[in-house]
Amino acid sequence: MQTRRLFAGSNSAQGFYSLFQHIIGPEARRVYLLKGGPGTGKSRLMKTLAEKLQREGYVLELFFCSSDSKSLDAVACPELGVAVIDATFPHVQDPVFPGCRDELISVGDFWDAQKLEEKREEIITGGEVKAAHFAAAFRYFAAAHALEENEAARNSSTKRDCSAEIKEILEEIHQARKDTALPKPARHLFASALTPEGYVSEIEFLSQGFRVYILEGAPGTGQSQWLEVILRHAELAGLQAEAFHYPLNPEKLMHLLLPELQLAVLSSRELEPLKGLEGRRIFCGSGAGWSNSRDHELFTELIGLGISELQGAQKAHVKIEQYYTEAMDFRAVDALRQGLEAELLSYKNRS
Repeated sequence: MQTRRLFAGSNSAQGFYSLFQHIIGPEARRVYLLKGGPGTGKSRLMKTLAEKLQREGYVLELFFCSSDSKSLDAVACPELGVAVIDATFPHVQDPVFPGCRDELISVGDFWDAQKLEEKREEIITGGEVKAAHFAAAFRYFAAAHALEENEAARNSSTKRDCSAEIKEILEEIHQARKDTALPKPARHLFASALTPEGYVSEIEFLSQGFRVYILEGAPGTGQSQWLEVILRHAELAGLQAEAFHYPLNPEKLMHLLLPELQLAVLSSRELEPLKGLEGRRIFCGSGAGWSNSRDHELFTELIGLGISELQGAQKAHVKIEQYYTEAMDFRAVDALRQGLEAELLSYKNRS
């Protein structure tokens, strides 16, 4: 297996939507929660830790940031049962099991508070500019989602009965049913995100080696509902399931992976048409594209405007980062990282 690339949160029509609670499960042996401001080296620390663990031969899960798809929000090593997570705003995390599992680490211990105090006004102003850009992006995404809902309402009568094709998937799940008294809850994450770099998706990589079904259809033809049905059956059968949510509207499912069956059930959307992906296609509606061309144009334009605002937020963030970077003692951060490396690797010898 290779390193898996995912998102634990995304910008959306509802604002920033977090699924950070699913980065690592309750069976985790140690979870390190990083606290500190922008530019304090959290992502760099996690990238260096990841490189060390990869050299040691471990398969990792890397969770990228929806505000900068090149930066890390978290690193998890399922084999060791450990995770390192950026637990600062907007994905604030607090210890659930303090001390015995979860540990707070403050990189803010290594900054010069006097230097930051001198840049107080610039930091506050930059934060306000950044927040305004994010707020505008979320409004644009909400408007785009409203147009998509208009299209979904128009298409509700064009749904195709694809229950026969879905039944094949359900029968395979039932045949693999485990002798268990309790359902197995799915893991909920994002395989894609709306970022300053545009719409970024990792689903083609995540589904490599899987048998792929692709649910096709215009908005309103029921792809998410069928995914919910398949997910419920998988959970009741006691199967491991990864449910990936739709970044624009995280209340809806977008993709589903069933690793024990090596089965992927994906949905094709305007933001992610999956044209080049091989798989069996199930047509959920009689039409393929949007019925209202003007709404489609507006939808595309609004998504673009939202991404432009995310880029503005990113630029403001970079300016704020500079003030913190200049105030940091990165030798102390490196020493912290070296200690974390040794501690993480020590879990391979623990029962």
